[in-house]
Amino acid sequence: MKRNLELKYLLIVLILIFFGFLLVYSSFVDRGISPVLRTTGGPIDISDFFLTPYPNSFYGLFFVAAFLMAHLYLRVSVPDADPFILPVVALLSGVGAIMLLRLSPELASSRNDAILSLLNRHPDARVTDNILVLAQLGMRHFVFVIAGVLLMVVSTSLFTRRVFSWLSSKKYVWVLLSAALIIITLKFGTTINGRRLWLFGFQSVEAVKVFMLFFIAGYIYDRGREITLANRCGIRSWLSYAGPFVVMWGFSLVPIFVQRDLGPTFVIFILFLLMFHYAGNPGTATAVFVLLTVAMGYVSYAYGYPSVVQERFDILLDPFGRSENMARVLWSMASGGFFGEGIGYGQPYRIPVVQSDFSFTAICEEMGFMGGTAIVLAYAVLLQRCYSIVLRTENLHRKALAAGIGVLTGVQAFIMILGNLCVIPVTGLTLPLVSYGGSSMLINFFIAGLLMRISGQAGKSEGAG
Repeated sequence: MKRNLELKYLLIVLILIFFGFLLVYSSFVDRGISPVLRTTGGPIDISDFFLTPYPNSFYGLFFVAAFLMAHLYLRVSVPDADPFILPVVALLSGVGAIMLLRLSPELASSRNDAILSLLNRHPDARVTDNILVLAQLGMRHFVFVIAGVLLMVVSTSLFTRRVFSWLSSKKYVWVLLSAALIIITLKFGTTINGRRLWLFGFQSVEAVKVFMLFFIAGYIYDRGREITLANRCGIRSWLSYAGPFVVMWGFSLVPIFVQRDLGPTFVIFILFLLMFHYAGNPGTATAVFVLLTVAMGYVSYAYGYPSVVQERFDILLDPFGRSENMARVLWSMASGGFFGEGIGYGQPYRIPVVQSDFSFTAICEEMGFMGGTAIVLAYAVLLQRCYSIVLRTENLHRKALAAGIGVLTGVQAFIMILGNLCVIPVTGLTLPLVSYGGSSMLINFFIAGLLMRISGQAGKSEGAG
């Protein structure tokens, strides 16, 4: 039954995504976009990436084939896995791939126009010529999606009961690994835009999110019942069990804060807070942590350290007066209307870093309110399935992992969507499974496979399978 249900919804999604890839090509043909860019270094032919029928058909067919093969494998290896997770993952990653393929040529073209205009006014100016990199974004993103599908299958096969048991027994190791990884990145990582966030091409904080998830699940499995019981015995008893959790919380956050990567810091903070409440932490203690967070944010804003906090809040309070970028975001969002401008017919490429920070805005402009709502509903379905898996899972460790995956994915999506709507300050995060970012894409596919493995073991006795 689950096999047929998953295939039914997956086929619907794959058909829509396949035609989306074709629409990317047809929109460029309709508007007569030239596949050759006349740059200062000579002409660059970018047609092999996406501007001919062959690549777009190839992308669509390869995407469909990858997810169908993943479906067949998962239904054999994990026949009881939740049937809604794979279709949702296909929808989110497919829409993201379509938007990146659609944006790439015009990002490259607009960058080229900006360089030519600058050099015409200032012939001696030195500029970074990243035109070819921008032209290849869609292709590179698609490679990450296919690699993510493979990683999802591998992670589903990797997490046996023995591996889950090993994960739960090494809870403090994950905190040490995360701190070590951030410190090594600070020392030896690649500096981009003034910050060292990448180590060997991988954004290390994405791995830290998973490490913290493993730590939290292991701690709840080991001490969850004791934390709940300690709440009834006074503050001293509560501190004896909850204290180490709070200490590890701070220990894991400090290196990321020092790294000035505030978006992931906030996500991990919320992950700890919500999972601590899930473990039995009293509501009053959770409220205290929330109030402390608000107070720290106010102090940070008032004293201007780190400066990015004050800058982001000022932009939020006056987007049209303080940020041309956010003004473009709001105009782009509003121009989409109910059904959107059509794939390839909007101008989201005019927004800086639209491929990573404002992918939801691009979707809303070209697919309209309907497209944006579909993305929100896809995340809602994914969160509902996490909740359902938590209710059906008997093992406390796997139950905590499923809850943590739901919190991690939901909080990040919530922050990014509200940031794009200019409701909260924009953070340096990606929209899970949608935005450009190889590290984020691979990690999100990895935890999707982990979630499917947990759902496939939900309700089974410890001795089964």
